[in-house]
Amino acid sequence: MHKEILKIIANILFYLGGFICCLNFYLSFLRYPVYKILKKTEKYKWISGLPFVGSLFVVISLFLLYQIKWILISGIVLISIDTGGIHWFLGTVLYHELFKKKENA
Repeated sequence: MHKEILKIIANILFYLGGFICCLNFYLSFLRYPVYKILKKTEKYKWISGLPFVGSLFVVISLFLLYQIKWILISGIVLISIDTGGIHWFLGTVLYHELFKKKENA
């Protein structure tokens, strides 16, 4: 019974984290082009997603669900597209350290 409750919690975390990962991706890359296509008249407002939360939920859920191959593959894809994840943060910091200093010099 204890393992079944943990699997239910892991599934909830996986699907909730997956939704947040997709939301972060949408807010970062898709929302502005959709806004332009719809030709809205009001000024565009950038909206931030939920940093670290989506990837964290998916990673936690994968500790219990990694045996299920499609969940493992989906989890890796979701983590990689989550623009609020730690890997995107570190990549951005590294990019700015390496390339932005050269532009300013």
